[in-house]
Amino acid sequence: MIRINLLPVRQIKAKFGRRKDLMIAGASLAVTAVLIAGLHLYQSHQRSNLEKELASLQAEIETLNVKVREVADVEKKIADLKGKLTIIEDLARRKVGPVRVMESLSAAVPPSVWLTEFRESAGSLALTGIAIDNQTLADFLKALDKFVYFKNVDLIESSQDDKSSPPAKSFKFSVRGQVLYQPLPSPPETKPGPSGVSQRQEQKKP
Repeated sequence: MIRINLLPVRQIKAKFGRRKDLMIAGASLAVTAVLIAGLHLYQSHQRSNLEKELASLQAEIETLNVKVREVADVEKKIADLKGKLTIIEDLARRKVGPVRVMESLSAAVPPSVWLTEFRESAGSLALTGIAIDNQTLADFLKALDKFVYFKNVDLIESSQDDKSSPPAKSFKFSVRGQVLYQPLPSPPETKPGPSGVSQRQEQKKP
C-alpha cells in the first residue's frame, strides 16, 4: 500500500489562499485610495471654481456699491442744489413780493375806501379801514379776490361810523386773509382802474 503525504499540498493551498486574500484586500484598498483621491481632486476643483465665482461676485458687488455711492452723491448734490434754488426763489419772492402786494392792494382800493391799517405776519393779512357804504366795501373785497397775491379774503367786522373824517354814515370794517408772495405771473393786462387811471391787473386765472 502506497501512502501519499497530502499535508504539503494543503499547506501550499492555504498559502496561496492567503496570498489571494491579501491581493484582493490590497486591490480593494488601492481602488478605495483611488476613489478617495479622485473625490478629493473633484472637491478641490469644485472648491476652486466656487472660490473664483465668489471672488467675481464680490468684485461685482463692490462695483455696484461704488455706483450706489456715486448715485447717492449725485442725489445729495441735486438735493443741495434744490435747497439753494429754493432759498434763492424765496429771497426773490421776499424782494419782489411785497412790492407787488402793495401795488395790487393800491389797485384794488376804490376811491370811496380808506385803509387805516395794514398788517401782515407769516402770510396772514389784516386790514382795517372805512368805506362810504356797504356796496363799496363789497366791491373792494371782490377786487382783492381777483389778485393772485390775496387768498381767502373775508370780512370780519363792519359797523357804521359817524365820527370818521370821511362823510357821515360811513362804515368801519376789518378784513382777514392770506398774502401769497409768489413770483410775478405772465405779463399783466392794462385796464382802467377805479380812478380812471390805467392799472396793472395781476389777476387770478378763472
